[in-house]
Amino acid sequence: MEKFEYFSGTPEVGIVPRAPHAGPLIRQAYEQEHGRGGFAGKVTHSYHLYPPTNWLPDETRVLDGRAWAPHWDSPLRPIGGTHHLLSVMRPDAPRDVYRGMARLVRNSTVAMHVTAPRAPMDYFFEHHGATLVFFVHQGGGTLETMFGPIEFRKGDFLIVPKGITHRFELAPGPQYYWVYESFAGDPEKSEAPTTGQFITHSRSDYKYPRTLDTRNESGRFEIVSKVADVYTRRVHPTHPFDVVGWRGDYLPYRFAVEDVRPLVADRSHVPPSGHTIFKLPGCYLCIFTVRSVEKEGMWLPFFHKNLDYLETLGYHFGDFFSGGGVVREGMVTLHPVGLPHGPKPASLKAFLDGKNPGVHNEVGIMADLANPTEISEFALSLSAPDYMAAWSAYTTDPRFVHRPDRLAEIRALAERDADARDELRPRYPERE
Repeated sequence: MEKFEYFSGTPEVGIVPRAPHAGPLIRQAYEQEHGRGGFAGKVTHSYHLYPPTNWLPDETRVLDGRAWAPHWDSPLRPIGGTHHLLSVMRPDAPRDVYRGMARLVRNSTVAMHVTAPRAPMDYFFEHHGATLVFFVHQGGGTLETMFGPIEFRKGDFLIVPKGITHRFELAPGPQYYWVYESFAGDPEKSEAPTTGQFITHSRSDYKYPRTLDTRNESGRFEIVSKVADVYTRRVHPTHPFDVVGWRGDYLPYRFAVEDVRPLVADRSHVPPSGHTIFKLPGCYLCIFTVRSVEKEGMWLPFFHKNLDYLETLGYHFGDFFSGGGVVREGMVTLHPVGLPHGPKPASLKAFLDGKNPGVHNEVGIMADLANPTEISEFALSLSAPDYMAAWSAYTTDPRFVHRPDRLAEIRALAERDADARDELRPRYPERE
């Protein structure tokens, strides 16, 4: 009976009534609404074999959060005026996706975490306080949801909406994810008013559940939920995936890095905001992916102070164009508000020497978190103590250090090349 059709523009799978809250089906199956904005936002209706509230009351209890997920709510402190390079997390014990979650940074609306699961989930999970955006740096498997399974692999984003019952089934091998926890809203596709809806990707690239795995099973099925730092366990006598059908637009989905179509420009460097894929309240989620190098403009990031956002950058693949050999795959950099940063000396030297690579062969996931943002004690335990020295060659390399004739040199260059400023402009014969 499974199907995937569009009825009045709304996805549906399985057995559903002609309209919500009506028809003979609702006297046989149990309808449940999953809705945002009270009853006025995105919504999906699911139809169950058994009532979703059939929990065993004597087995419902609040868990010890510090024991259940020791680092998810790692204490926070002001980040201050220091850059951080976070090494790859080495789990202290085999834990699953959620029990091994470790917080890195947070503002009032978004937090960034890392998790390296090495154990299966023997429970189901619901986040009652946030929507989760996963990026799969390593690994793969199946995201099992009440709406159906979603296969995923390295380089995929997984969006798990607030309140959705799910669990991860992991494939063999190492797993490593960056996770963005959005407390104030769901990710929205970023669209510039002048570039249309197909840059940097299209909504047709989102892969939703297309089949059901209806489970008519009895037993003991644990569901753990989280709100703020409170974890609650409840137990049901029937499987939570007893769904025979659903209809709606509030759904989990997958989005692959290969489907990104980056914004590029031959004659100007595209700033990080031009690579935004999702907008979250208080956060921009961007992706730097394989793309052509600017032919005439500066192909490195300019030195800058981001005066309103903490910049986090997870290094997924390749030799990042501004990293200068300092960062490695799996690491995360944190560049706080107001503190200047930019290309490492080795990268700038390559640019000054004219070593244009032709292609940026890299993938990096950037999340800009609005100020004020705090750093966790767990993140500080991963922070390299010498990262501020990554720019130290600017104080020792003869090309960059103080020279008494530097000002005169620049003035002479400006006078000599006064007419060269227009050389990058295209020539139109009729205007000669």
